[in-house]
Amino acid sequence: MASKKKKQPVVQMLELPNWPLTGLAGAGLILTAYLALSSWLGQPIAGCIEGSACDIVQRSRWGTFLGIPTSFWGFLTYASLLYIGIRVRNAGSHWKFAWTISSIGLSYSIYLIGISMFVIESACVYCLASFAILAAIFGVVTYQRPRELPKFRFPAFARQTAIIALVIVGGMHLHYSGVFDPAAGPADPYLEGLAEHLSSHNAVMYGAYW
Repeated sequence: MASKKKKQPVVQMLELPNWPLTGLAGAGLILTAYLALSSWLGQPIAGCIEGSACDIVQRSRWGTFLGIPTSFWGFLTYASLLYIGIRVRNAGSHWKFAWTISSIGLSYSIYLIGISMFVIESACVYCLASFAILAAIFGVVTYQRPRELPKFRFPAFARQTAIIALVIVGGMHLHYSGVFDPAAGPADPYLEGLAEHLSSHNAVMYGAYW
């Protein structure tokens, strides 16, 4: 008797781009591109006057990561989601990639919102807008989860993604705390006070580094 061949699972393919994901990612891409370019070019951000809550957040140590504007890392996140929404047509891969990236992006956005509210004590409307976009993307992608994926267990996948997000956000928090790079950590209170004192007297503080 001839052995029966195992039935291969049918690969689900998307016929069209994921328009909800593409539209939201495109909006986030435009927002973060504007913020990143404004930072690099030294141009003021619309509605973000000097000394405003938005300006305070943008100029804080959380406004950059590895010397690059935080908004640029957001730009890369949205660019990845936009690419997935347009180009990745394998339904399983499409959803897994989109859900993982949006989960990590949303986790980091929540971290930054928490920092701005409870540490900096200022709110940036652009940060809140990006958070809203990421939350919407996460909600849309979660709703779009395919009900039948071969050899896929959502609880295990969600747990794995949560661990990755926790490691990334935790690592970045350690960075901003000065664990990896003291220059990225909190400013020395004495030097900060001295700088403010000299500034109030129109003096300039010079330093040397050997």
